[in-house]
Amino acid sequence: MANLDEQWTKVRKILEEKIPSGSYNAWVLPLVPSELCDGKITLLTPHGFTAMTLKTSYGDVIAKALSEVFGENLNFEILQDEKLLEAYEKEQKKSKKSDRTQTENQFKESKYDGLKQMLSDCHLNTKYKFENFIVGGANKFAYGVSKGIAEGKSLGNPLFIYGGSGLGKTHLLHAIGYYAMTKRNKRVKYVTAEEFLNDLLEHLYLGGEKETFKKGAEKSKKMIKFRQKYRDVDYLLIDDIQFIAGKERTEEEMFNTFNTLYSAGKQIVITSDKPPAEIDHLSDRLKTRFEGGLLVDIGIPDLETRMAIVKQLVNTDGAIHLSLEVIEFLAQVYKNNIRELEKGFNNVNAYCSIFEKEPTLDVVKKAINYHDDKKQITVDVVIDEVAKFYGLMVDDIKGPSRLGKIAYARKVAVYITRELLGSSWQSIGDSLGGRKHTTIMVSHKSIEDEKRISSKLCDEINTLFNIINQL
Repeated sequence: MANLDEQWTKVRKILEEKIPSGSYNAWVLPLVPSELCDGKITLLTPHGFTAMTLKTSYGDVIAKALSEVFGENLNFEILQDEKLLEAYEKEQKKSKKSDRTQTENQFKESKYDGLKQMLSDCHLNTKYKFENFIVGGANKFAYGVSKGIAEGKSLGNPLFIYGGSGLGKTHLLHAIGYYAMTKRNKRVKYVTAEEFLNDLLEHLYLGGEKETFKKGAEKSKKMIKFRQKYRDVDYLLIDDIQFIAGKERTEEEMFNTFNTLYSAGKQIVITSDKPPAEIDHLSDRLKTRFEGGLLVDIGIPDLETRMAIVKQLVNTDGAIHLSLEVIEFLAQVYKNNIRELEKGFNNVNAYCSIFEKEPTLDVVKKAINYHDDKKQITVDVVIDEVAKFYGLMVDDIKGPSRLGKIAYARKVAVYITRELLGSSWQSIGDSLGGRKHTTIMVSHKSIEDEKRISSKLCDEINTLFNIINQL
């Protein structure tokens, strides 16, 4: 057993380099080797949903690491062990306290006086880091690019991240800033577009010496100070850029700030609810600048990712313990918005603490005001809604036809079913006329890849998610 532990430690070191830190910490780190027999290694985990997540997202990576360390091709099996849960949670709390102490020391040693700058100038929220960003299929690319940008890699300038509300765009912005400042001693400025507008108006007013927008006010010392605030940085992080659309004076100032930073080789990262081309009333010259870098969309998290997010919330200091059944229930209820998922968890945590209740499924339903009369969403429900959305019959999607419109709708149905319900590849294939699981996997990847370059497809999928979730 000692030898097995040593070998598994080597495997973990390889996986730590290959798997994003959020996913590694959530799913790989808790794994404990149990036995090696007949060409198969058995791993134990406190998390019931780890097996499906790892095999789906990182199965090939794990298999390759095992082969490299053990010198032979091994199968692996992951089994849940409830006895590991209590020990794991204690270790997590201990680790978090240690991390906080280490972070404080790093700030004190930073030549930019990082803590003071972060709190009073950069406006970064220190709880948003790469380490606690849960990575799944819908945000894996956005995470990887953001981490690379924070490390100083030339992947695109500006980096433009777009997607619906509450999907993690702001988390990634803060994580980029936090990493660049604490790990690389870079000067960082985070601002929302609304704050940028308000700041501009205030400096224009002050610069005009009590006469708002007085001609020449922009040349005042106040405006010089305003521009220095946003231009004397290594990283400018702008959240919700769509807010400035149509505001000519603000757009002009943003355009000039953008050009100054870009010409100086400084990194700009922007978020929005939609890609630049689809932001109404945004000037063409800003659209051109924003599209000149790297556009990345961030999608709705799949079931396993949502469960991992709830699990992470459970592991925070002072949080209640939830059973796997309750974790999965919350992840099913809050399907397309991480912010709502966190809000639901906080409601449960507060309710159970105030009324001293055990968080059983019935208690949790009461805490979030959930009603069981809501329509049960199944694979057939998804297929039916997709068929109606594209003007087709259910039999068309389930049938053998390979006509372009039908095949396209079928792939969309596969993608939504997998992301929304977390159904297995084979069960989706069975529901679609008995198709092979490999065919279903290819269909899912096809849509996932196309979403990165087609805002039209992203809009269609988000619309379908909203339609289905409101049934």
